[in-house]
Amino acid sequence: MLKKGNEFVKRIKASLYIRNVATLASGTTLAQIITFFTAPILYRIYSKVDYGTLGLYIAIVGVVGVFSSMQYLQPILLEKEDNDAKQIMWLNRLINSGMTVIVLVTVVLFGDNLGEALGNKALMPWLYLAPISFFFSGQNQIFSIWANRKKEYRILSLNAILTAILVPIVSITIGLYHNGPLGLFLGLMIGQIVPPILFFITLNRNDVLSLDNFNWKIIKQKSRDHKQFPMYSLPSEFINRLTNQLPVFMLSTYAGPAVVGIYNLSVRMLGLPIQLIGGAITQVFQQQATESYNAQGHFKHMFCKTVQLLSIVALPGLLIIIFFGPQLFAFIFGLEWRESGVFAQILVGMFVLKLIVAPISYAYYIRNMLKENMMIHIYLLISMLIIFFIGFKTFEDYKSVILLYVINYSFVYILYLLRTYHFSKP
Repeated sequence: MLKKGNEFVKRIKASLYIRNVATLASGTTLAQIITFFTAPILYRIYSKVDYGTLGLYIAIVGVVGVFSSMQYLQPILLEKEDNDAKQIMWLNRLINSGMTVIVLVTVVLFGDNLGEALGNKALMPWLYLAPISFFFSGQNQIFSIWANRKKEYRILSLNAILTAILVPIVSITIGLYHNGPLGLFLGLMIGQIVPPILFFITLNRNDVLSLDNFNWKIIKQKSRDHKQFPMYSLPSEFINRLTNQLPVFMLSTYAGPAVVGIYNLSVRMLGLPIQLIGGAITQVFQQQATESYNAQGHFKHMFCKTVQLLSIVALPGLLIIIFFGPQLFAFIFGLEWRESGVFAQILVGMFVLKLIVAPISYAYYIRNMLKENMMIHIYLLISMLIIFFIGFKTFEDYKSVILLYVINYSFVYILYLLRTYHFSKP
């Protein structure tokens, strides 16, 4: 009888897991469908150089964005009591505001030099948008974590859909009447500003952001309680983002913005399944694996279910890209983007592993193995710097360097897969 009762509880949890994933995935699915069908229009309006400039901007803001919360985001989800989580929300918002001022001063003083150093002078005027991107993206992350904690998956889905509609509308409309990347940048700004504003309105109605929830004494105490996050998680995440964007920085420096545009299209398309399915599963896995670990001391069942589901999802796409990558990209985006399909063939294996590992790597936070995670990222940074600096001086074909990058990253993802399985067990 007890065994049957346990099996019934497992079935209920499994169905809840799938339902939560479905709720979040439905929104992100519609959002990515909109993105996919508007992309061929956008890539026929804007040039490779335009997309190369945008890609370099996103890479810079993405790497610097790691400091927007000093990695105090995850404790919002990990705290057992809502009142404590609200204090950490305030901690994150204060850090984000202070760091935005630092980014603004840095851009004003050094922005022109950065664009020139990375081989793209056209980037210089757009860097002045970086503080806006930094602030609103940071606030959006904070509000998204809270929504995930409270299982507000409908709000997350709505934001994804709205962003997917607004960004291409703005970019296409401006692109038809104005040459250059203006439409791309304004579309990006809309996509970064609107979601946190909607979150703010929703949370304000529920008094989540009320000053009554602000207690400076508790905020300081919580910052000390979770000091391992800025100590270990911050360097790890910074290195992770830097290594992810190293191809963009190096290709911009050695090959020019047009090649960055070609590379970024392949990365963007291969990243769609990660945003579409992986993103939804990641948010649900974080919440339910944490809950399972707090209640039972393990989350092995959740781990195995997630890996199995993502492996099945990834297989068809892997085969299609390997056999038809260049032809597919040329057909959808135009012949000038055929080279993106070649990049996709090189990158697809790594992206499949990334899709699988992205959700389950949260096990490092659940089991508080942040120091080990940081050491892996230090290896990753050192090895990638060696690959790129020696590779670009040794190989005439930059695709060979990207292949070495893929092999090394794939090795790290396999290591993560093995270690997180170990962490999931009792």
